[in-house]
Amino acid sequence: MFEIYLSYFRCMKIINGTLFTLLIFAQFQVWAQKPEIKRIDPEYWWHNLETRDLQLCVYGINVGLYETKLKTTEVKIKSIQKLSNPNYLIVNLDLQQYHGNSVIIDFVFEDKSKTITYKLETLYKLPHSIEPSDFVYLVFPDRFSNGDIKNDALKTLQEKTCDRSNLGGRHGGDIQGIINHLDYLLDLGVTALWLNPTLINDQPAYSYHGYALTDNYASDPRLGSNQLYKKLGDELHKRSMKLIMDLVPNHIGSKHWMMLDLPENDFVNQWPEFTRTNYRATTQFDPHASAYDKKRMVDGWFDLHMPDVNQRNPWVATYLMQSYLWWINYAGIDGFRIDTYSYNDYDFMDKCMTYIQNEYPNFYSTGEIWEQGGVLNMAYFTEKNTYTKSPQSHLSSAKDFQLYWSILDALKNKPEWDKGLAKIYFTLTHDGLYHDANLNLTFLDNHDVNRFYTEIKEDFNKWKIGMGLLLTLRGIPSIYYGTELLLSNPLPKTNDGEIRQDFPGGWPTDTINKFNEIGRTAKENEAFHFIKKLVNLRKNEEAISHGKLMQFTPEGNTYVFFRYNASSCFMIAVNRGEEAADLDTRRMQERLTGYTKGIDHVNNETLSSLGRVKLEPNTIRIIELLK
Repeated sequence: MFEIYLSYFRCMKIINGTLFTLLIFAQFQVWAQKPEIKRIDPEYWWHNLETRDLQLCVYGINVGLYETKLKTTEVKIKSIQKLSNPNYLIVNLDLQQYHGNSVIIDFVFEDKSKTITYKLETLYKLPHSIEPSDFVYLVFPDRFSNGDIKNDALKTLQEKTCDRSNLGGRHGGDIQGIINHLDYLLDLGVTALWLNPTLINDQPAYSYHGYALTDNYASDPRLGSNQLYKKLGDELHKRSMKLIMDLVPNHIGSKHWMMLDLPENDFVNQWPEFTRTNYRATTQFDPHASAYDKKRMVDGWFDLHMPDVNQRNPWVATYLMQSYLWWINYAGIDGFRIDTYSYNDYDFMDKCMTYIQNEYPNFYSTGEIWEQGGVLNMAYFTEKNTYTKSPQSHLSSAKDFQLYWSILDALKNKPEWDKGLAKIYFTLTHDGLYHDANLNLTFLDNHDVNRFYTEIKEDFNKWKIGMGLLLTLRGIPSIYYGTELLLSNPLPKTNDGEIRQDFPGGWPTDTINKFNEIGRTAKENEAFHFIKKLVNLRKNEEAISHGKLMQFTPEGNTYVFFRYNASSCFMIAVNRGEEAADLDTRRMQERLTGYTKGIDHVNNETLSSLGRVKLEPNTIRIIELLK
């Protein structure tokens, strides 16, 4: 028997090419379709977490018509929220002291009940902390290795093809391919693996990059299943390695399942017409910034196919935060790299990381804050920074673009008072703005910029200087896949796919396999072993990984700094000149006192005296000081 209900009519409106569902209330008598539950997010939860609140997002046809009751008396319903779209129902639970393995929920309609047994599991695994002794390796999953050719192209998804000749298309790399080569990474010295996003991007085109997710709880099937991603975390932990997840809170894909059936008009930030962000993170702390510029930075869309999520909507904020904690618990995530961090709502990100740290106080996070504007531009967003006007933050660190640009400047330009090597010096003088600059994620290239070897015009000596600096300076060093093999790209690049090339040997049909030493050139093997050697040095020497840093002002073509602790000291010296330099160390006696000789770990040379140190042209020396 049908009853007459208040119903909702929907009409579609296109704003600058973006499709929106407008929800219109109408006092109109229609025959309502009976409710049907299609999904509940999160799919399950854990009963032994510190956090006792749990929000369930119930989705399906007219689920908003349900009344909700609990049969599990030890759990309470805090509130029920019915959204503008009747296909959504938000149920907020208080788990209190309940530690059972399920919650029994009745969804009642027309005096008939649909009973759901919501599963609660026991959590055993805990994340490991990411720290300065780690060496992080960034992999673009679609371009590293194809371990399962059966998932290359799926007809059930919108982008149905896999074509390695298409720079912007799917190439077939996947999680199984990464698992197949974990021992290669272990041999290099990698201790933490960071993957570009692996959640499903069911977009019509250009879906391979992963930054336009269409479901917060599902891996992209072309990369593998949730279970396979969890297996990756397990396999890493078996090898005492860690897993860093690439988190994208700011935006979603235009084909996200919630965009296709909009919960509410304010689910995403809307404008009268399509409005792109101004990409100006500085508006967040600029005392002269206009309100319009601040709003456009945070609420503007990153791109046409990337709607900007409204993180000020309370249920949306909780939905996002719970999904992040779910992945930590499910897959054993050890840290987050947070995409476009400065584009997010500041208060939401602080609330989000507080929520995570309430469960895991030492959980590591690093934010992508990519903008020329000085060290303050990054430090402002990090926890316990010393800028007095900065609001509270629980972001562990910043992805260190400022140091990246400084090292490039040092290698591409001749030393001057404020250029070249001086750029590194000046950048490090601002480390006091951070609570702990040693937690910054440092790098020389990544998936968005030219490959490092390209930037220095394939100069191997400069490559060694850059890698030597990366692996001895403060911070947590990371490299982009293939950097250890001198991978390069066309300059100027015309497509991001050129810097996201396939790893040679990662596909069954590849004729050259650079995962094996025999498949690499002599120079590539030299590069591989150079990194391996310095990574192991950093890993074994706390003076380099966790020690203090003292730098001396650059002089001429040279720059010197020390990494030291109470028991050991390393001197790192760079010569960017075209002629050899005879380094007079008298001004460095405060660090040399008590030491009489040293070992250069770059070329295994023993120094019998530290009074004067010879530096060959365009070289770096990493000298362990001995008494």
